[in-house]
Formats: sequence, C-alpha cells, structure tokens
Amino acid sequence: MASGYAHRPTSAAALTRAERAGAPVAAGAWALDVGGGPGTHAAQWIRAGLNGLVLDPSGEMCRRALGVSGVPAVRGRSQALPFVAGAFDLVYFHLSIHYGDWRAALDEASRVLSPRGSIEIWTLGRRHHERSNLARWFPSVSSIDADRFPEPTEIVSHLGSRGFEVERTEETETVDRRVGEWVAAVRGGFVSTLQLVSPTELETGLEAFVHLHPDPDASFRYELRYDRVGARRPPLLLPEESGDPME
Repeated sequence: MASGYAHRPTSAAALTRAERAGAPVAAGAWALDVGGGPGTHAAQWIRAGLNGLVLDPSGEMCRRALGVSGVPAVRGRSQALPFVAGAFDLVYFHLSIHYGDWRAALDEASRVLSPRGSIEIWTLGRRHHERSNLARWFPSVSSIDADRFPEPTEIVSHLGSRGFEVERTEETETVDRRVGEWVAAVRGGFVSTLQLVSPTELETGLEAFVHLHPDPDASFRYELRYDRVGARRPPLLLPEESGDPME
C-alpha cells in the first residue's frame, strides 16, 4: 500500500474529519491514528497542540510519517497495540478498521483509551460498496469490499457490548479527479482492494472507463459514502492522567 499513497493524496474533507475528531481533546493529550499511513491526520492534531502519534504496520509508512509530516510513528498492528492502558484520549481509525480482526482492534483501542477518551471510526459499508465508483468499472469490488469491511451496525453493536455510548452518522464526500490521474491511480493500486482484482478485470474496466472518458485532462466526479462511528465511555469521576504512552 505504501506505493499506492503516491496516487492517494489526503483530501481536504479527510483533514477536516481529523480536525473535528481532535477538537474536543485537551492540549497536550495523546491522540493515536491507527493505520495512519503518511501521518497527515496526526499532523493536524499536532498543529492544534495535541501529541499526535501514528501506528502503522508498514515500516515505509512510518518513515514517511516522520520524514514528510514530522509525526512520530510506531510500527505495529491494531490487534496488539504496543502501548500502556489508558494512554490516549483519542483512538482514530480512518479507512483502517477492516485490516485484520476488527473486533480485536476495537478491544485493543478500548484498552489503551483513557477514561475520558473517545474512539472514532470512519469506514465504508454496503451502502457505499454497492454503488461505488470502483464497483461500476470492476464488478468484483463490491463483493470483495463487502467481505472485507465490517458493517457499521456491527461496529456499533460491538462497542455497545463493551459499555460504550455509541453514535453513528453518515457523510458523503464528493471527489473530483482528472481522468488520466485516476487511471494512473488504479494502475498504481491506490486502494488495497484493487490488489485483489484480477488483471483481466482491471484492464477490461479501464478500457471501458477510457472509452467513456477519452480525454485524460478532463475531470469526472464520484462519491465516497462514509459511515462514522463514535464511542465514549459513560461519564465518570475521572482521575488526572499524564505520561508517555510507551511507558
């Protein structure tokens, strides 16, 4: 996936989502971006006075987060977070909850979350997969993604069973891209699902797309139909907490 990020710049809408998630967090508190890739979300938090940190399984992405975004990064997986309990006031998943056992990832997020903290998840459910731009050109994408991504209602149910107060909302992001840029992004595997599509299907879909959009400099538009799940523990009388999450 590291090479795919060259064709996947962080959108203004994604930065706004990260900014909103970090807004309630107190200055100096720790915020973790799980599967945070190049560190653009965490960089938003650092600029706002938080201690932003990236967790990513890719060593290349961790190096990129530090070298490009100036964000500290730790290599690891969401199912075994290498941090002490209660270390973070925000644990954030943006299009990363579907990598591996998502229930184990949420249980780990709960473990490292402070009593006053929140978990925020941005993901894609069936309402997106069945009508996605990629599925239009590559028909197998819909079923592949439906198998990979947990349904938002399942995420809500799991967090609720762990004692969290949970809310779910929907948001649609409109994306405008140049035709040639999008074709290059598909060939570069800008989303991981494309790595599971056969080369024949990819070429057939790209041929149909270019037939309909022959001008590589023209723009076309598509939508990303996000589901947001936010969770926090019921209010308690909270002790003061501080410290390094690695201790």
